[in-house]
Amino acid sequence: MPAVSIERFVWTEHAQSRLSERGLTRFEVEGVVREGHGSREVNKGDASWRVHGERSDGRRFAVIYDHPAMGDPALARIVSVWPLRDPPKSTPNAH
Repeated sequence: MPAVSIERFVWTEHAQSRLSERGLTRFEVEGVVREGHGSREVNKGDASWRVHGERSDGRRFAVIYDHPAMGDPALARIVSVWPLRDPPKSTPNAH
């Protein structure tokens, strides 16, 4: 089966407003969807799929999206984006 190529994106108003609120760019989000689509997870909510990405400064974020969108296999619809909290750092047990 050939790899799926996402070539275009449409954004919900909600997702567009979250970009600036959360300090993310369209370039970052679209890149993560393109690169992570092959290892995406099923989303249990307002969109079909979820992927996780990492910014150049190491901060992680999540994207939920629909694909294919509007019946077009080259189109993805970005529904929302948000930053992920880093897992707590483990500390050695003191004895």
